[in-house]
Amino acid sequence: MELYQMKLFVDLANTGNFTKVAAENYVTQAAVTLQIRKLESELGVRLFHRTTRSVTLLEAGERLLPYAKEILAKTDEAISAVRDTRNEVSGLVRVAAVHSVGLYELPPYIKEFITQYPGVNLRVDYRTADEIYRALHDGEVDLGLVAYPTDMPRIECLPFSNDQLAVVCPKEHPLAKQKKVKLQELEGQNFVQFSEDAPTRRAMDSILADRGISVNIRMECDNIEVLKQMVESGYGITLLPRQSLRPVDIDAGLRSVELSDTKIERPIGILMLKNSPRFKAIRAFIDILQGKGAKSS
Repeated sequence: MELYQMKLFVDLANTGNFTKVAAENYVTQAAVTLQIRKLESELGVRLFHRTTRSVTLLEAGERLLPYAKEILAKTDEAISAVRDTRNEVSGLVRVAAVHSVGLYELPPYIKEFITQYPGVNLRVDYRTADEIYRALHDGEVDLGLVAYPTDMPRIECLPFSNDQLAVVCPKEHPLAKQKKVKLQELEGQNFVQFSEDAPTRRAMDSILADRGISVNIRMECDNIEVLKQMVESGYGITLLPRQSLRPVDIDAGLRSVELSDTKIERPIGILMLKNSPRFKAIRAFIDILQGKGAKSS
């Protein structure tokens, strides 16, 4: 078995699509098919069930998948361990962030990092908080960035920043004409919200419940850009991190109004698997996130 075949096998198991795997690996679909067939021939079993519409794992493929992922992860770890002996900072840093952090808070840190460490490859994925915890446990990412981090036995959390939430509404909405809004004024308002399993949603639900405030939730979504579009269309108002409102959103008619009687802060943490390797590139990225990079010191 070759590492290249393992990579294609894992990619195909994840996507279930030969065309996508070929595009992601810059090869032809025929090349992917050939490598998978070679792998199946060497193992003496079929790994996938193929139809004209789907590609799914058979039992043999299900059994191989965790081993294949571990082989690829250990290979990356071995490469990083060897490269870490060099003086320069290099290698791969795999980061997963929730959308609201990755899109609006992470970019300046990424820019600073790649400027200071051009020899490092940085891979950033956008996932839900639950997916990030699972990816850390499975060794798929080195660092995770989530809001309202949860204590877990195998997960270590470092502080990153605190968001402040504000009311976001269309400029025609009565609340948009106020300098500040009391939390009680949200009573009975049409609302668009994060999905129920999102940590930010759970925190907001708890705050509103503690104040005895009830809102009319008309839509739930994990994507912050979709939430802003729904607010823009007049579907409802919402509470979002202040920095998520960009000039283009203001031009589109959205307004952000601070709360006068309540300060809702959203803690954001840097997650790592306890006792996982902390190579130079990973440590350097953490230092940038925490303001300890060469530029900040």
